[in-house]
Amino acid sequence: MSLNFQVTYDKNISKLLQDAEVFGLGWLGDGATIKRMPLLNILVLCGNAPPTVVSIIDCTTHMSDGGKKDATYIMEQFRMKVDEIDTESKLTDCFFFDGASNVQTAGAILCARYPRAMCFHGGEHVLSLFFSDLSKIKSIQVSQIYSAFFALLLTDKLSVACSEMLQVI
Repeated sequence: MSLNFQVTYDKNISKLLQDAEVFGLGWLGDGATIKRMPLLNILVLCGNAPPTVVSIIDCTTHMSDGGKKDATYIMEQFRMKVDEIDTESKLTDCFFFDGASNVQTAGAILCARYPRAMCFHGGEHVLSLFFSDLSKIKSIQVSQIYSAFFALLLTDKLSVACSEMLQVI
């Protein structure tokens, strides 16, 4: 990795830890497969800083050796990053994953290891998938999707934003 990457990474972690004793740390994870490359994304956030990508793990070797992105593997990848950043295991409050059983189980194991932490189903992932699928319908234009997102952000009423957008179909 480049020196610039390490300097930026260290700066971001420093910012996250600045008020972590007050706000705690929240960890977000999601798997992805991009051009047949299985990945595991790990992000961390704090109340004073936006989500920061702390690791994108290429699982290709693990998978080609017969491994799976199962709960134990996911938990271990998270544990290493959490232990690196939350060295005393006192700052981690929560883990956010999608609803897949492997990551929910990994979250339960992580919560046993970090007693302050809770594991949540990340509803934003479902919302993202919904809008991704919706954008594939030819009669819906990108500007309408942005309008729905802004309506959602401004009014905080998902049902209104979605129903208005779905009337276009």
